[in-house]
Formats: sequence, structure tokens, C-alpha cells
Amino acid sequence: MSQPTILYLLTFALSVAFTYYWVAKKIPSRLIADQAPRSRFELVPVKSYEPARAGGVDIIFVHGLGSNPDTTWRAGKFTNSSHPTNENRPNSEQYVNWVSDFLPSDLPHEVRQDARIFFYNYDSYWKRDAVYTRLQSVGTHLLEHIDGQIRQSKQEQSRCLIFVGHSYGGLVVKEALIQARRTPHRGTSFGPWGRLAAFALQPLGSNSLILANLEYDSVVLSDLHEHFISSTRDDMQVVNFYEQRPLCLLQLWFFRWRIFCVPESSATYPGVGKIGLAVDHYGLNKFESRNESYNIILSKLARLLTLLVQPRKRHYSVLHMTVQAFTHRDKLWKELEEKLQIRHNNASVPFAVTLYGLGGAGKSQLVLKYAETNAYRYNPILWIDATSDETVRSSFRRCAAEIGLADEPKNQQCATLVDDCIIQGVLRWLRDRTEADEEWLVIVDNADDVTWGIKKIIPKGTRERIVITSRDDQSQKLVDRGCEQVRVDTVQEGCNAVAKKLGYLPLAIDLAGAYIGNSPTPEQSLTQYLADYEKHRDELLQMNHLRGLSPTERTVWTVWDTTLEKIEREYMQWQPSLLLTFLAHFHGTIVQNEMFRLASLGMLAVNDELGEDNSTGPQMFIPETKGEWDDFNYRQSIDVLVRYSLIQRVHGQWPGTTMHSLVKWRAIRRDQDRQWQWWYVRFVLAACSHVTKEDHKPEFRRHLMLHLPDIRNVYLSRSSNLETSEIFVWKTLAHVHYNEGRWDEAEQLEVQVVETSKTKLGEDHPDTLSSMANLALTYKNQGRWDEAEQLQIQVMETRKTKLGEDHPDTLSSMANLASTFWNQGRWDEAEKLQIQVMETRKTKLGEDHPDTLTSMANLAFTWKSSGHDANAISLLRESLTKQKQTLGLNHPTTSSSFEILLEWETEVRRGTEGERLSCSSSINNKECVQLEKRR
Repeated sequence: MSQPTILYLLTFALSVAFTYYWVAKKIPSRLIADQAPRSRFELVPVKSYEPARAGGVDIIFVHGLGSNPDTTWRAGKFTNSSHPTNENRPNSEQYVNWVSDFLPSDLPHEVRQDARIFFYNYDSYWKRDAVYTRLQSVGTHLLEHIDGQIRQSKQEQSRCLIFVGHSYGGLVVKEALIQARRTPHRGTSFGPWGRLAAFALQPLGSNSLILANLEYDSVVLSDLHEHFISSTRDDMQVVNFYEQRPLCLLQLWFFRWRIFCVPESSATYPGVGKIGLAVDHYGLNKFESRNESYNIILSKLARLLTLLVQPRKRHYSVLHMTVQAFTHRDKLWKELEEKLQIRHNNASVPFAVTLYGLGGAGKSQLVLKYAETNAYRYNPILWIDATSDETVRSSFRRCAAEIGLADEPKNQQCATLVDDCIIQGVLRWLRDRTEADEEWLVIVDNADDVTWGIKKIIPKGTRERIVITSRDDQSQKLVDRGCEQVRVDTVQEGCNAVAKKLGYLPLAIDLAGAYIGNSPTPEQSLTQYLADYEKHRDELLQMNHLRGLSPTERTVWTVWDTTLEKIEREYMQWQPSLLLTFLAHFHGTIVQNEMFRLASLGMLAVNDELGEDNSTGPQMFIPETKGEWDDFNYRQSIDVLVRYSLIQRVHGQWPGTTMHSLVKWRAIRRDQDRQWQWWYVRFVLAACSHVTKEDHKPEFRRHLMLHLPDIRNVYLSRSSNLETSEIFVWKTLAHVHYNEGRWDEAEQLEVQVVETSKTKLGEDHPDTLSSMANLALTYKNQGRWDEAEQLQIQVMETRKTKLGEDHPDTLSSMANLASTFWNQGRWDEAEKLQIQVMETRKTKLGEDHPDTLTSMANLAFTWKSSGHDANAISLLRESLTKQKQTLGLNHPTTSSSFEILLEWETEVRRGTEGERLSCSSSINNKECVQLEKRR
């Protein structure tokens, strides 16, 4: 070899070595701290999450081969480049990470709280000082991190998983979750070149093993894909994205070397979704803005989340709605939101705000709007009307039903709020909310009187926010050790001028506000209203909203009368002002539509007992047509009143209406010479009379109780017969109290019925005996057995003398007395009476009569209780056979008898003694209620 050749080869070798050294210097090393990624190699949450609830979804982003976890999901904010030129960390302000910066806030609101997002960072670097690992190891590590970090609790284990893998990350997911269907990964056109590069960089510690099987149509990847297909589950969904632009590897003047790193055929396979994105391979996981490609991926993720997330049941128990003329007050709104973020760590309620101010200033409307706006932020949202003891109880019962708590037994009536089982159940449910539950919001409205014990039932807990509305500026003391305040009475200067002209009375301001609020620009209209008022007072006040207002009178009376004159003139046939004044006399805050239906159907009984009422009153709103309430007139009048904001609709199970306290105050003082109280008594009595006849809607009684009149203020001088009218009123109200389990109130009324009946009708009159029997049933429910027994014996003996021993009423009296004996454990005395009743009914009514079958069942219970199991089972089986024939298989009595018979037979087979008292009460009590009907 000649000397020039040697020099030439030596120069070439030195050039190659220098070039190799120059290129290698620019390749980062994971062993140098400044060049190593800062992100941990594990599952890294995008943000700090609260404890996960069951039924949610975890989204895991798995990066590709050779990626730097710090930069792999980032793109430059101000450039269109989708691939950084090197792996050095640029200024973070110049870059955007779409996974953490865009995605969390762009997911659908209804599933956002149930989705957690993670990065799975693993060491896939292969160029220099690489860790020697294989695809199988990376997949195994992914599973281990999932199990160890986000699958520890039962709630986490029930959550679904969504994997988002970029390039090689798809292989990692496939290896880790072979049971899920993923892309075929036939390989990459860049595989041979990458393997060649890894071979060339072996002196620097590159890892060629990780690239060994990435060539296109690799046998190993083909086998992996076939295994993946064969073991996939039908409930898994796959969406494959692939690049539609080739990657530019080299550009020299007009020459560009471009290839598809992962072609479409390698990224898709039949039977799964495939979507192309107008980016190159490095742009598949980098989006500098919410562009079209990003939105395509977002829409697919959102759809999957919507399908996978188990929807949370949202509890929203707020009966009222904001009025149409509600005006947003930015300053108050901002103050409310800011103060609800102030945490008092030592307080019984960490986040609490009280809104206080003059009645009618808009406190309730402000918090109503807050609840509506934040309906998806809090769960549940509960509304408590703190006007009185009864409204609080009613509100808690409504809230208990909303959150699915069991109702209170009807015979359990607590004297104080703090002892009420329903109230305590709701408070306990709220108090037990954990960090895994959503924040809840409770609104305590109308807490104007803070002295009667409302403080004791203010909810407590660690997940709550409470807003209290009150006229009392000391209402913040309802929450111990910390509560923010917002004063709701300040208005802007222009509004203050309008208020001055209208006498500073809230109702007048509201009606004037209806005029201003109709303008598309209320703020400008307010200023214009003041100017027009000075120059065109007459024309302005004759317009629709305030027509007829006197130039000199600026009180609520004149504004009120102007509005009523308008609706009376335009809607004379519906008489909405009559309905408004009548509604104002109701005792409850909410007047349900059901009250009018019941009154319509029960008014005939009232007319029979109290006489016809021929005066022009609320009768027009409760006509009856073919056994049903004709509510046409009522609906038309309600629509008019709602239109002019004189009342507001209330939605829910029992819809109705409510009105502002000032409206109610003014309405009561209108037409005071009319017989409003008499109409109200007749109306409520009619509703009470009919509600006792309908067994399918007993839950409405609790609402009806709020409207019951005080019998001390009931004047019956207008009735045709004072004595019989008193008996009817007391008996009707006693019946409602009895059915609602209010034994003490029922007893007081029934005693008056008995005493009056004895005086007016005689002790042996059938109605007197029925009233005595009713009183005995009340004593029995109170556990006053001796008093119940004495009355029942007296009724039974008198009926035997007057009606005969085989009369149905006499037999009912005997059955009731037997029931009293049974409850006291006096089996022999109960058995003797029940045998007599059963045999007589068989003779008089027949063996298959329902009353006869009930007698047989009662006797069976007595035998069971006294230890005669065989006789009891035989008699109950005989009764059940006849019940099937007479009543049918689906009748409640038949079903109950079948269940009890099955329980008894099972008990006998096991040779144990069950709880007889608990299982026997249903039919035994049916005897007393069914046969001794309250009349």
C-alpha cells in the first residue's frame, strides 16, 4: 500500500472519528443530572386528585420510544413545529402541554369530576447510556405501577381504564393488557434505520434490544398481535390514530427525504375505529393549540368517558326557581362567591355565608340563582325553609326522600326538632360524606327568627357549604366559630333614586323593576326611567306595568292596586285577584295544587254537613266534573298571577305556588269584609274529608297538616246546624291527625266528639258509639290498654243490646277488643272472642267473605302467639286458599298471607321460634282499621 493511500485512509479514519465524537457529544445522557428528565419514572398524576370514587375512569398516557417525559407531550406555543430540535428543556412559558393544560378543562362537565389523568413515564431511551430492557419488562412494570399506585382501594379497582399510547407506547399497552384489543403494530418503516443507528451508537451504551423487533412485518410483532386478537374482550373499544403526513428526515435545498414512520397499514386493522390526523409522526402527541387534530382526539375521549363513567345521581331538592325579572347584581354575586371560598378550620361548617337584609331585598333570589348556576358543582343541593317548625320538618322530609333515606314511621312523632328521626337521618348522611364524595350545598332560607332552636339542626360536616338567608344581622351566630356575612340591601345610585320615588318599599321597587327589566339594556333603561318619570309621569304610569299610579301616592298600596286593577280588567272572567287573596290566607308557605283537587272532590261532604255556600268565593276554582277536579279556571288564574310575578310556581312531587311575604301581607288586608276564614275552613275540611278516602296518596297528608286551621279560631255560626257542624269538623280533623300518627292531637279532638255526641245524640246513638270506638283505637295506639279496653267493652255491650250480637258493627267491636287482648298477651280471651266472630261471620256473611277471611287470619295469629303452631298454620293456609279465590293472587292481603305462611312453615321446619309480634301486626291491625272505619 502506497504512502499516499495510507495517508488518505488515516485522514478518513480521523475524520470519521471526529465526526462521530462531534455527533455523540450532542446526544444527551441519562447519567448526567442536567440532561436527565426531571419527571419520575412511574405513574404521575396530571394534578392533585381527591380520593377516587367508584364508577369513574382513569386515563393513562403512555409515551413512545426514546421520549423525554418532560417534553414528549409538549409543543411550542408560538410555532407550528411539532417536533423540538433537541431534548434540552426550553423555557416552559414558551411551550404548552396539551394533556395537562387543555384536556382537564375541556372534558365534558358531567364526567370531568370522575376522570383522573396520568402520565406513565418509563425509560425508553436507547441512544446513549441506555438501560437494557425489553418490551415485556416495560409492560410488566406498567401493570405493577397501576396495581401499586391507582388500584389499591375497592373504589379504585372498580374504575375503568383508558390508555392513550403514542407509537411504541401502544406496544407497551398491548403487552401489559393483552386482553384488550389494540393496534396490530406490524412494525415501522423507520425500524431498520433505528436499529442501524442503535448499532452505530453501541460504543455510547445504546440499547439495540428495544429496537430489535420493530422492523416492518416483524414475526415477533405479528405473533403478539395474533395473541392480542385471540384474547381480546368484546367490551373493549379501540380507536387508532395514524399520521397522514410523512416525517422529513433530511432537507437539502430542494431535496427532502421523507418517510411515514408508522404507515396507515401498520396502525390499523379491520374491526376497530381508525382516524387519520393531518400531522407527521411527531405531531401525533404534540398540539400547540386546540386545533382540529386536538379536537378530534378530544371528541373521542369525551365519547368514551361518557359511555364508561357511571352517572352520578344528582340530588337537587330546591322547589323554587328564580323569577324571570331577576337582575344579576355583580357586586353581590362576586362577594358571595368569594366568601364561600373562605375556610374556617375551627368552625362546625368550614364554608358558611349568611345573607342578611330587609325582607324582599332579593336574598332568596340571589342564592337561588347561585344554586341553579352551580348545579353541577355541588351534589346534593338541599333547600331548608326555616320559617317555622313545620316548614323545617317538611323540608327535611323532602330532602330525605331526595337522597333516598327511609321515611319516618307514621306512628313516630317527635316533640322537638333535634329529636326528629328524619332530621337526624339527613344530618347524619351529610356529616358522613367523605373526601371521595362531592361537595354539598345546603341553603337555609328564611331563618329570620334565630331564637327558636334552628341552630341545633344546622348541618355539619367536612364536605359542605352552607348559605343562610335572614333578616337578622346576628344570623351568623347560627354557625359556631366562623361564618362570613353578606349584606343584601345596597343598591347602585340610579336604583336608589327609583326606590326613593317609590317610597323605598320593596314590592313597589319589584314592580317598577319589572318595567325596567323588560328593556334589553336594563342599566340604560334605569337612567332613562328616572328622566322619563320627571317629564312624562302620566304617560309612563299609564303603561302596562304601572298604569294608573297616582302622581302623589308612592306607597305599595297604590302600586299594588294598579297591578290588580289591570289584571281584573283584562282577565275578569278568571278572577285572579280573588284567587290571590284566598291563597294568602293559607297557613303553609307552599299551597299545593293537590289541595284544590282534594277540596273539589270533598266539598260535597262539607256541603252536606255544613250547608251549601251560595256566596261568590273560591268555589269557582274547584268545580267537579264527572268525579274529577276541573282545574281550568284555576290554571288560567294561576298563569295570570305568575305572569305578573305576584306568585311563583313551586315544582317537585307536589307542585303548587308560593308568594312573597309582603304580597301575602298586602293580600290579607284586601277585601277584609269578605268571609275569607269561613271559605278557608270549608276548603281545608273538604280536602281533609277526601284525603282520608284515598289510600294511594297517603304521603300528601304531611303537607296537608301545614294548612290545618286552629280549631279554637274556627267559627261555625254560618253553618245550618252548629252542633252537628262541630262534630263534623272535630271528627274530620281528628281523622287526619290519626292517620298521620299524631295520637295526642287526635285524642283531644275525639274526646270533644265523644262528649258532644253523648250530649246531643245520646250515649247509645250509633254515631256516638262510632266516636267512642275511634277514641278507643287512639288509646290503643298510645299503649293505653286499660282505657281502650273499657271503651271497647262499653261499645260492644251497647251494640249487642241495640243491634244484636250478629250485627256487623257488633262483630267489629268484638274483633277490636280481641285485638286489644292480643296486644296485651291475653291469648285465651282474644281466642274466645275471635272464634265467636269467625263463626258468626261464616254464618252471616259466608266462608269466603273478606271479613270472614280476616277473622280466620286473626285467630291464626293468636294460636301462633300462644304456641299452637300446627293449628295456626292450618287455619292460615285455609284462609290463604280462599283469599286466592276471592281476592286474587296479586291482592296485597293475599301476598302478605302467603309471605307469613311461608315464614311460619320455615320456622317450624327449623325448629326455632321466630319473632311473632313483628310478622303478625300487618293483618291484625288491618282488622281494626278495615272493620271499624272512622266515620
